[in-house]
Amino acid sequence: MDLAVTLIKSVMRAFYPTRDILVVDALILHETLRDDDLAYLMAINTKDLHKICGKLREDRFLTVHTRQELRPGNPRPSNRTWYYINYRHTIDAIKWRVYTIDKEVQGSSVAVNEKKEYFCTFCKAEWTAMEVLDNVGPNGFLCHRCHHTLTFEADRNSGGHEQSTRLNDQFKFIGELLPKIDVVHIPECDFDRALAKARPVVRDATHQRAATIPVDAGANRPMAVKGLTNTGPQSIAVNISTAEGPSEIEKEAERARKEKIARQNALPAWMSNSTVTGESFAGVADTSAATAKKEVAEDASRGRPEDSSTIAQIDDIFEKLKADQAVQRAREENGGGDEEFGSEEEDDEDEFEDVPREGEPLNGLDASGERVAKRAKMEPGLKMEGGIGEDGGDDEEDEEVEFEDV
Repeated sequence: MDLAVTLIKSVMRAFYPTRDILVVDALILHETLRDDDLAYLMAINTKDLHKICGKLREDRFLTVHTRQELRPGNPRPSNRTWYYINYRHTIDAIKWRVYTIDKEVQGSSVAVNEKKEYFCTFCKAEWTAMEVLDNVGPNGFLCHRCHHTLTFEADRNSGGHEQSTRLNDQFKFIGELLPKIDVVHIPECDFDRALAKARPVVRDATHQRAATIPVDAGANRPMAVKGLTNTGPQSIAVNISTAEGPSEIEKEAERARKEKIARQNALPAWMSNSTVTGESFAGVADTSAATAKKEVAEDASRGRPEDSSTIAQIDDIFEKLKADQAVQRAREENGGGDEEFGSEEEDDEDEFEDVPREGEPLNGLDASGERVAKRAKMEPGLKMEGGIGEDGGDDEEDEEVEFEDV
């Protein structure tokens, strides 16, 4: 681990400015730091710190971790940014950068017949030997563009051996550490391990910050609205019984539970009883009475003592029903025929209406209130069949009288 720390510090001091060096040194010392604590150590604001750490994050010199934390008095968690160094990732990034720089300095491999060994000092054009063979002057090959004499350099595009040598001299401290790091084991570094080994930041009295509590994100809880504490079952109780079927205690508990539910679901008195007579509507129907009697019989078969008041109430209900049915049947037998005939007579009377003449009492009543017998009125000079006069004749003759429509 010391070799990895030495490598990171050496690279930072060789290629990065002072602020970046201080950020990495602080993370190496404290293992992991929150953004506000790191800004306090750097004596800068968090906005400038995020810019510096963003560049170092791109170069893989540090890792960013976001965690939800709760502040006392505030039920809503907030996201806080933490920084730490993942040494494996940083070492791999350094190896890759050294390799790419070395390849750029060495140059690309070019075939011998494609090397541009002739160049013009006047127009800066470059030519291969095959391109300038057809343009020869008194002092050598001539440029096809400006016709000036070309200069020959065999090592012009040879690959930069001198630059590669200088690069290896400058990267010597890296080249010596990388083989040593490859033979040792670098432990895996994540945020939890870094936080476990973190050193606290000691602040002065004027720059204290409120303590926060991390939100437990590892608990397997169902999704719920933020702020709710009841997010799932807290405990599970299992009762194992070896007896066949429920015991007497369980039966009694179940019976008590059903009675409690029945009392809770019972209707109030003003809905279940009549407001006029005070009688209950529960026992009017035969089915209700039969059901109640069946429940009493079932309770008795299960060993529950019968309630004498309940049985007496059921018997009273049956007696009332029988009496009501007898009264209804007698009423239909006695008054059914009269009502039918009466209705027919009323229908006949509704079809015809007597129109009284002048001086005749209304509704068939005289001045004393007695009913006057109906009699047929004949106009003078009108004759009846059978030789019967106006005042003569019996009932049969009256029925044969023909009336003339007026």
